Amino acid sequence: MSSRGGTGSTGNTGNTRGRMVGIEILRFFSAFAVLVWHYQHFFFRPETASIDVVRDTQPLYGWLHPFYDFGWLGVNVFWTISGFIFFNRYLSKIVARQVSGGLFFLNRFSRLYPLHIVTLVAVALLQAYYVRENHAFFVYPYNTPYDFFVNVIFASGWLTPYTDSFNGPVWSVSTEIVIYVAFFLLARFFRIGLGWTLLIMCLAAAAGGLLIHQHVKGSESNIVFCAFYFFMGGAVHLIYERLRDVIEAHRRATVLLCCAGYAALFAVCAVFGGTKYLAATVIAPISIVLLHAIEPWIPERFASPIAKLGNTTYSSYLIHFPLQLTTVIVLQRLGMSSATLAMSPWFLLAYLIAVFVLARWVYQALEAPAQTFLRRRLAWIGGRSQRGAAN
Repeated sequence: MSSRGGTGSTGNTGNTRGRMVGIEILRFFSAFAVLVWHYQHFFFRPETASIDVVRDTQPLYGWLHPFYDFGWLGVNVFWTISGFIFFNRYLSKIVARQVSGGLFFLNRFSRLYPLHIVTLVAVALLQAYYVRENHAFFVYPYNTPYDFFVNVIFASGWLTPYTDSFNGPVWSVSTEIVIYVAFFLLARFFRIGLGWTLLIMCLAAAAGGLLIHQHVKGSESNIVFCAFYFFMGGAVHLIYERLRDVIEAHRRATVLLCCAGYAALFAVCAVFGGTKYLAATVIAPISIVLLHAIEPWIPERFASPIAKLGNTTYSSYLIHFPLQLTTVIVLQRLGMSSATLAMSPWFLLAYLIAVFVLARWVYQALEAPAQTFLRRRLAWIGGRSQRGAAN
């Protein structure tokens, strides 16, 4: 996803202006939420093919319980951030035909596919070893040749009735690719603005509400929910642009209004009860506005490290499951249990540090070079719009 792969690039990588540094903070916490949510994988038992852990016994639960309980909603926040970024970086350029379909495809392919295919092959090899030793696949059970093909074409989030195959977390990226295509077509042929975007949001919300009421989950609902959050992020961008002068003239008032929005949400949930979807639907746009509004207040000495962290979110999302699987295999070879060690706060800390350090290395050693190589070798796909195009 674009939101997992950086908010864009400038000619000078040391310059963070135009990088939406505030949004990078939200992206980092969304990635952190998913990593903590998936920490439960370390408690997988092959003999029952299930995760066996009482959630509130996991390390530092008192501090991290929102992430342990609802960390999967980080995906919904990612989708919202993606909508905000795509409308910001691409909408006007697609409408003005400065970005062709070929260039749009090339930018997405070069950004997302190299790491996806590497982690897919890595998980396939690791799962082959794990199932030989344990007679069960680790966490994600659907790993047939057909499932591998579905993952190769980046369709695990919508082509099969299940999403838990191979490098399972990639399902949300797969789903978002469908929305990328819809976004490009709507921008190119319908020149969508705020009215169209709000209409799509409402239609997706109605469809999503029906799916929730009918208890429909999995790939059947993925595209609908992704569409809602993506176009909600787009609507936030369009509204923000309309109110930019007011926001910039009254930044402190904007911050206070956002804090009031958080307080109102917590009060409503405390008094009337609320759903996890309500929380994600309110928190994501408020956080985007708040962090985008305060960006000028972020010192440059902090902005550069934050921007670098943003580059690691896509890689952290794709590598954390292969890292977990590798860790479990190594521990088994040493005669140790991951479920026992994972009860320690130090193990949790080591896991999180390892993911983000490795993610930074993967971005520098694989993602960025592969992206540059593909965009140069396949520049003909982008046509004349290649120069100066959005990331």
